[in-house]
Amino acid sequence: MNIVELFKDSLTYPTKNWNRLLILGVLVILSAIFYVLEAVLNTAGLSVIQSIGLNIVIIISAILALVLGFIISGYEVSIIRKTIENSVSEIPAFEWVNNIVDGIKVLILHIVYYIIPVAVILVLAFVLNIFGSLAIISANIIENNGIITLSDAFLASFGASILGILIVAIILFIIFSILLIVAIARLAETNSLGKASNFIEVFKKISQIGWGNFIVWLIGLILISIVIGIIMSFIMIIPIVGVIIAYLFFVPYTIIFSSRAIGLIYNESKE
Repeated sequence: MNIVELFKDSLTYPTKNWNRLLILGVLVILSAIFYVLEAVLNTAGLSVIQSIGLNIVIIISAILALVLGFIISGYEVSIIRKTIENSVSEIPAFEWVNNIVDGIKVLILHIVYYIIPVAVILVLAFVLNIFGSLAIISANIIENNGIITLSDAFLASFGASILGILIVAIILFIIFSILLIVAIARLAETNSLGKASNFIEVFKKISQIGWGNFIVWLIGLILISIVIGIIMSFIMIIPIVGVIIAYLFFVPYTIIFSSRAIGLIYNESKE
């Protein structure tokens, strides 16, 4: 399947079962509501007695938002899995327990794949004495009533170090985000965190797909997602109704579309 056919399939796939798309949309809305509720309640200034009840509500809201997030993330895995098993498959049904388990596995994968770039950045910051420089700058600002009196050479060196770390961070996070996409697909195929965390096998899968083919696909996925996002932002201008439509239709559509596209590009490694 060429890239154009792949995206044609992925764009029409969410419309194969409107009921499941809408169920996913309801989950997205509920998740957003609980996250917003938690944020609003966290900023509320209440008495000690009121705070006890408030904290209970905050904890419940956080747990519900987390569970819904796991279900949504796990459902993405189930779409990828069904696509890998059978490229002409229908949108899978929700399997609530399995979706939660898969969602937790995806969270673990994110930690595994992003802990490396984070560790590299922290080590680099330590080697370049970023934390020590920040302490010097902070002390200088406090001593001089908000005015920095440090030498231009020191500030230039600090700025260059920050810029260097930022560039390295961007490159690393792009690389590991690409690997994570394929790792999630590998998780869907094998149902094994160990195999999904095998960087060598993930690299091998991308090589089997073809790096050029994969990069073209990735650019296409990003561009299509941006277009959908722009359309959604215009719809959200409409008060309340626009926001509901965006979260009920466009967000779940994008989730199903992108999951389908990931499954289809992963299948290219088998050809």
